[in-house]
Amino acid sequence: MVNKLELGNRIIPYKILFECLETTGELIERILPENEIPSLSSGLKHTSKVIGDYIEKAGEGWPIIGHHFAFQAEYLSCFDCIPVCLEGISFFLSALLPDGVEKYYDLMSNRGHPFHTCSSQKGVMGMGFDGIIKFDALITPTAPCDNTVGSYQVYKHLKDTPLILPDMPFIRNVESYEYYARQLKDRLYELGNVIGQEPDFEKLKRHIEIENKVNTKELEIFELKKAIPCPVENLFNAWGAGASLFLSGRQEKLDFYDDVLEVARRRYKNKENYGGTEEKIRSIWPFMVVFFSLDLCEWLDREIGMSILFDIFNYSFTEPIDTSDDEKMFLGMAKRGMNYPMMKQSIDFYDPLIEDCVNLAKVYNADCFIFTAHIGCKQFGSFGQILREALRDEVGIPLLIIDLDVGDQRMTSLNHIKNKIKIFSQTLL
Repeated sequence: MVNKLELGNRIIPYKILFECLETTGELIERILPENEIPSLSSGLKHTSKVIGDYIEKAGEGWPIIGHHFAFQAEYLSCFDCIPVCLEGISFFLSALLPDGVEKYYDLMSNRGHPFHTCSSQKGVMGMGFDGIIKFDALITPTAPCDNTVGSYQVYKHLKDTPLILPDMPFIRNVESYEYYARQLKDRLYELGNVIGQEPDFEKLKRHIEIENKVNTKELEIFELKKAIPCPVENLFNAWGAGASLFLSGRQEKLDFYDDVLEVARRRYKNKENYGGTEEKIRSIWPFMVVFFSLDLCEWLDREIGMSILFDIFNYSFTEPIDTSDDEKMFLGMAKRGMNYPMMKQSIDFYDPLIEDCVNLAKVYNADCFIFTAHIGCKQFGSFGQILREALRDEVGIPLLIIDLDVGDQRMTSLNHIKNKIKIFSQTLL
């Protein structure tokens, strides 16, 4: 007799996330005026639906696959499995729970895991050692950083969980894309052997075609963001990232983008300011938003009049994947994976990222950049000063650097972050 409760308890963090999403959604419906913060209400609704579905599948005994966000969840759709993005769980629970996942950061620190490693993986690692999540396998590319590969291997060795490592090349050229395409296909077969399933590439194709449709809508949103005022609220950046982590390859992600796009088109047509505040400053965040306090996005919109045009998880200008045959499909998957947000920026020298930032600043009429120097991303340690000089010389706009941990509020307080941004914004007005 299948014990659904016991099987479902392999994925308690999803149960916690589901309750947070449902509770927050209920509060939104009761408190906010109709159609207020549409990306938040839509994101909550669609994410809750998908997480609820995965919880049901866990109770039926489906295998649970932990994956890095750069191994997109739709790539796992060739199996009957439950994808769990380690980085997504850590950061979104840090946003939705009063004390985030600090307990699990500390649990890992007490086990000797360095405090300066990335909280995006450390949170779920702590949950695993606390026994509230049990993976059947883990899969991550050998990128974007040593933190990623090292942290996943800690979990493998201490919890005896099979770890699949698609090797991602450093250089981007035809040979590299072809190599990574073979890696993706071979590692999916390897994962299939671990969980006792044969990969179904026809099923994979259907989910990738949904992502192709999302990509078209995403590019239209990027075009609309060129308008002044920006017709998309700041919270879209956070929920766009959430959609990529939890909804990839699902109809719910397409529905989310339809909702956001409908509102953005209306605002663009009517030249509406979001939140009743004039857009005074157009900012680009070349790295991450502050996940432990997503309400910072609203504060910037309503109190400062600052739009966040892009952050690192929301400027992915990839091409649709050709699904006409397996070879072309996997080549397209490789190109998308190697040019995915943070992959493109982290596994190469700074030149492409600097060039992207300068071009975005010009095309989108940015007034400034704000760089959140996340403690776990040491590969970006010197990036801020180099970018500051490039923006000053090429575009004539300033950059603010904030040292913090985007998932742990104890390193840099929200008040300190707000004060820095407030003082910085006064120099721009």
